[in-house]
Amino acid sequence: MKNTFAACLLLLCTPALRAQIKFDYNWMLGYPAGNGDTTTRYNGTRVDFNTDPVSYRYFQIQYELKANAAISDSAGGLLFYTNGCNVINRRHERMLNGEGINEGGWPYQSNCASSLFPFGYPTLQGLMILPWPDRPDYYIMPHVRRGGAALYITDLLYTVVDIRGDGGLGEVVAKNQPAVQDTLLDMLTAVRHANGRDWWIVVPKYNSDIVYTFLLSPEGIGPARRHAVGKPIDNWSWGMQAVFSPNGEKYVNGYKTLQVFDFDRCAGTFSNRQVIEFPGDTVHACGVAVSPNSRYLYAAIGSKLYQYDFLAPDLAQSRKLAGVYDGFKYDVLPANFFQMMLAPDGKIYMTCGNGMPYWHIIHRPNSRGSSCGLEQHFELPTHLAFSPPNFPHFRLFDLPGSPCDSLGIDGPQPPRDSLPPTLPPCAEDLRVAPNPAAYLTLVTVPACVSGKLWLYDAQGRLVQRLDIPPAQPGSGIPLDLSELPAGIYFLRVETPGGQRLAKRLAVVR
Repeated sequence: MKNTFAACLLLLCTPALRAQIKFDYNWMLGYPAGNGDTTTRYNGTRVDFNTDPVSYRYFQIQYELKANAAISDSAGGLLFYTNGCNVINRRHERMLNGEGINEGGWPYQSNCASSLFPFGYPTLQGLMILPWPDRPDYYIMPHVRRGGAALYITDLLYTVVDIRGDGGLGEVVAKNQPAVQDTLLDMLTAVRHANGRDWWIVVPKYNSDIVYTFLLSPEGIGPARRHAVGKPIDNWSWGMQAVFSPNGEKYVNGYKTLQVFDFDRCAGTFSNRQVIEFPGDTVHACGVAVSPNSRYLYAAIGSKLYQYDFLAPDLAQSRKLAGVYDGFKYDVLPANFFQMMLAPDGKIYMTCGNGMPYWHIIHRPNSRGSSCGLEQHFELPTHLAFSPPNFPHFRLFDLPGSPCDSLGIDGPQPPRDSLPPTLPPCAEDLRVAPNPAAYLTLVTVPACVSGKLWLYDAQGRLVQRLDIPPAQPGSGIPLDLSELPAGIYFLRVETPGGQRLAKRLAVVR
């Protein structure tokens, strides 16, 4: 029964199968506009992975999406999302009975119940939304809470949504239900059980070697299981992230150092702990993500992006520098590297350490080192609030051949290693004529180039981005310069093998 999927790469299966794995196809980002603020740089950005290329849509919101999670239906239609204070339906209105999430304690009172501004709940990876196994109309949202006057997290709670309520807009039918009361870290994540149906919910304990797991099954969230496996992490808030590899075999968390574990999806247990220390010129680990082929681990360390190879004999020694922050600032705020999330299109999206209308994109995360295709400060319609949405890897199902693969569930399995072959360098160069130019120039792209053409100003800001039509390589692409001020600009294209070609362009009047 597993042979059906032997040759089916991630996201390239039949349309009927792909329709079942689109729960993460809508990402909701943004800040609401303040009182009297009429700029369109605030409010929301909806990142829609149902389109190719990905679409970025402006929408109006009432709630800050610092902590954020969303869920779509099997066809990729948005169902609802949350900011840790409220559950918000697809019309961007508070869901029926959707107020008071995480209620209790000063963080809720100062950030959610404020009459001055509806700040989001103060956590970055503290909530997510999971489909309830065998209950197709119900969704369970685990979320962490800072109760009382505590700075650190004191509870793991969960909230239940019945999407049939309120005429199909959804209704919260259970709220702030206790899962465990303990001091926890802001590293909530989940992975599919090897039976292809259930979920393991995972969160580490604060300043302890304990990692908690909870089994979400058709019966609901089960009791907490304690695993004494990790290194105590004494940071209570900022600069942490945890992730599972897309194949579910690796679990990573950390702050200042990274911990990497093998994970047993049948038993929900951890083993073979490895530690990654960072060079002395870095401060701490902020973001972590794993490539779609489950081979490469990425760690964002403020101004540097490192890559590690799970197939190397020594994981820590396999480190490659995948990118260096280029110094770009929004006003006075640095657009450095922060948290990351692997998206349905196979790319990794990375936020900045400050709220701004930019993020970074790793276009080819299956490629080694700097050939991963890091694009810095990609401009968004509106500001985003520090963190990407928190999703599990929905395209991981049963573990074929394992003792617990007993339910007859077959789902797409991510390839163990789909690293593309090394391509020869491009022999031709990028040509621009006329150069200097006043209002129009022609860009001749080598035949070995496809994808997009980028134009940057002298400060490194992206000013134009053009698709290269399939029939266009080798001939001139008209580039309209009429709206650009006079000055020096830089054109850039990339080959499928990761080679970067660039050309200086002078605009004169």
